[in-house]
Amino acid sequence: YIRSLGYSIVHAFDIKLIRKNDLLHLQTAQKLKRTLITLDRDFLYFEKTNLNNHPGVIVISTGSATPKSINIVIKKLLKNINPDLAKESIIKITTTKIIKIKEDKIVFEKKL
Repeated sequence: YIRSLGYSIVHAFDIKLIRKNDLLHLQTAQKLKRTLITLDRDFLYFEKTNLNNHPGVIVISTGSATPKSINIVIKKLLKNINPDLAKESIIKITTTKIIKIKEDKIVFEKKL
């Protein structure tokens, strides 16, 4: 869906990272200088991790993993994000809000 909107993305499948550990995903995103976008809530456990010099992580939380629900949240995300918002942070986006977490502290929160 994101690709169909004209965004340049690299899917984990494209680079053979499906079912690989989360740390490898983080390291690969950093190496590629790309923000990691995921539905995997396990990445929220990295909120205490120092993400200095990392493009950031965006965790999409929809309550439902249907493509329709995910795409609704992605539309909201794309309307409310800029390249610097995710940098060195974890962003959690739901159907109602966006939260930026940096070094285990909420540093930004916005209702959608």
